[in-house]
Amino acid sequence: MQPYNRKTLEILERFDYNAEKAAAAIRDGNVLLTDDEKKRAAETRNGSVREVIDICRRNGIKIITFDDSEYPVLLKNIDNPPIVLFCAGNLNGLDDAITVSAVGTRKPSDYSIAVTRHIIPQLCKVGAVITSGLAVGIDYEVHKACLNSGGRTIGVLGCGIMVNYPADNAKLKRAIVENGGAVISELLPYTRPSADYFKYRNRIISGLSKGTLVIEADEKSGALLTANHACEQGREVFYIPPRDILSPRYMGVASLGRDGATPVFNYLDILCSLIKGEELEKIAEDCQS
Repeated sequence: MQPYNRKTLEILERFDYNAEKAAAAIRDGNVLLTDDEKKRAAETRNGSVREVIDICRRNGIKIITFDDSEYPVLLKNIDNPPIVLFCAGNLNGLDDAITVSAVGTRKPSDYSIAVTRHIIPQLCKVGAVITSGLAVGIDYEVHKACLNSGGRTIGVLGCGIMVNYPADNAKLKRAIVENGGAVISELLPYTRPSADYFKYRNRIISGLSKGTLVIEADEKSGALLTANHACEQGREVFYIPPRDILSPRYMGVASLGRDGATPVFNYLDILCSLIKGEELEKIAEDCQS
C-alpha cells in the first residue's frame, strides 16, 4: 500500500467512498489511470486483501476506513487524509476531547525531558489526549509521561503496525493500548520503516490534534515538518522556549517563535488557545479543587 495516495482518495470521493463501486469502475475502465496505476491495480488480488484482513483479525487490529464512525473527524478534514487506518486500541471519543500532539528531537536535552515530564502530565490531568510518533527521544518521553500519569495517548507509526521500530517498542505499544489509547498506521501490517513513511506519518500526528507542541528541535528536525503540517491544516502550533538561544539544538523552536507560534511556559498556555469560555473556567476550577 502506498501512503499519501491522492489519486486513490479522488477516486473514492467520486464514488462517495463506496469501495465496491470504485473497484468496479477501475476494472471496467471508467476511471482514467496512468499505465503505472493500471499495473498496480491489476496486481492487487482478492487473495492478498483477504490475507491482510486475516492478519489483522488474528492480531486484534481494526481496519478503520474513511467512512467508519471511529475515523476521527479532525483527521478526515486534512488535505489527503489516510484512506485506511490499521488500529490497535481505541480511537473513540477523540472528536470531543482536548487533543494535542507533542513532538521533538530524538536526542533531547535534560531540560527538554524535564519539561516533557512536567507539562504532559498536566495536560493529561485535564483529560487531554496526547499524540506522538513512537520514536526514540521526545516521542518516547511524551508517551511515557502520559502512561505514568494515567493519561490517554495515541502513537502514530512510520511502519506497519506489526513491526516493532525501534526494536524495543513492543512493550510501549502494548502499554498504550492497555491504558485506553491506540497505536495506528496507514501502512500494511508488515511494512518496514522508511524515511518517506516517517515524513508522511507527520501529517497524521498533527491531523489528529487541535494543536501541536514542539518541545525541542534543531533546524533540520522532522518535528518541524509536523509543525508545518499543523499550520497547513489550520491548527495551533506551540513551542517550548529554548533554554539556550545560542545552542544549535534549539534553533528549530526559535524559528517557530519568529514565525508566530505560541510559546508555552505552562499547560494553561495550550488550554487557553484550544478551549474558551465556561469550559476553560470549569477546568481551572477543577484543577484548583
